[in-house]
Amino acid sequence: MLQELSIQRLSQNLILKEKKIFDSLSGYKNLNEKFEQYNPFNLDPREIRETIVDDKSCISVLGSITFPLEDNFWDRGQVVLEEGPHEDGSRRFEWVNKVLDEISVCGTDSSTIRHNLHLNLLYAYTQVAVFLRKSGRYFEEVLDDVKVGDELYFTDHEIKLFEDEHYQMWNWMLALKLLNEKFHQHTPFILFLDESLSVSYARNYNGERRKLLLDSLNHYLRKLYELNIFPVAVYFSLDRGLVNCGLKCTICKGAKCSLCSNFSEQERTFKTFCDKHFLYNVLTENYSRTPYFRPLNSVIAESAEKLYVDLIAFYVRVDESILRVEFPKIFLEKDENAVNLVHKAVVADSILSGGYPLTLSRAHELAVLSGKDRNVVHEIVYNKALELCKKYGYTLEVKFSRKNELKARGVL
Repeated sequence: MLQELSIQRLSQNLILKEKKIFDSLSGYKNLNEKFEQYNPFNLDPREIRETIVDDKSCISVLGSITFPLEDNFWDRGQVVLEEGPHEDGSRRFEWVNKVLDEISVCGTDSSTIRHNLHLNLLYAYTQVAVFLRKSGRYFEEVLDDVKVGDELYFTDHEIKLFEDEHYQMWNWMLALKLLNEKFHQHTPFILFLDESLSVSYARNYNGERRKLLLDSLNHYLRKLYELNIFPVAVYFSLDRGLVNCGLKCTICKGAKCSLCSNFSEQERTFKTFCDKHFLYNVLTENYSRTPYFRPLNSVIAESAEKLYVDLIAFYVRVDESILRVEFPKIFLEKDENAVNLVHKAVVADSILSGGYPLTLSRAHELAVLSGKDRNVVHEIVYNKALELCKKYGYTLEVKFSRKNELKARGVL
């Protein structure tokens, strides 16, 4: 709870730190200008590929790096959307409606109540939503599921409780079920995902957890392909693959990452600098995208040749948003126009909600579980448990730990 005195102190402290606030805001602008000499779009894409292939250790050491694929446009840094929308409001929305009448777009999202070890009844609940726009019509569906007791355990070398990757697998399986049962008659369509397909968040997983996640991800993508659904991840990214590419192929070009023990001054300077920060100066045309590339990170790739998940990625600008877009490379192999199709669909759907796909926003609204919703779920589970206790004559209780009871009760 934020007290009035705390609010006053915060205001006073911010007055004392006005210079630091200004320096922080202007810092990234200055870095933008400094990074121009390391801009990977100023480099020959063939030389970039040669450098990355020659030093297989750079992926694991740097964490993420970009492997150029679209040589014809690489030196431009941006690819302008052909026959894109007009800046004029009414004509812009005419273009949007025309595109989305030609291309069906869909969004999916999920929300989960994870197991609570402070409860003596172990359960978890998840809800998946899908929102589709097709030929000017809208379709929406929600599917939920609950797991109780030993359903939340898995057996590895020992019996363990669900971890992040198991909840992710559960949501993927529910999404497939919902798409197959309720939306198969609407295929083909593009399915926007509010998640990273390059799963860089799994860097801290051990080998077994990574393998389980990657196996599940590939199964999910393969099933979507079989359903004639085109999965496209669209999200606000903090990835620095392009930044690492620029630094590696300029100041560190002749060095092996595995043999390097000290950060250079330039590397330290740009340590917190993400791709999107310098892309505002690269993607100067609204609705333009970067040349597409293969994202490589230490989770999905051991080297440029040994990949666990093979993706196509690019960044796109929609008004003031820089969005990262990823999809499986197999869809580009199937249709050489896939990048242009995705580019157009992302821009059209994002214009409708000010810089982020509308279908994803609507799917999120359908899926999200508010604090009130979570209390309702707990009450339903609680009442069912009490009903069963009475039915079978048990004297059991569903309760929180003493710590959780005190936190939930608040101050008297």
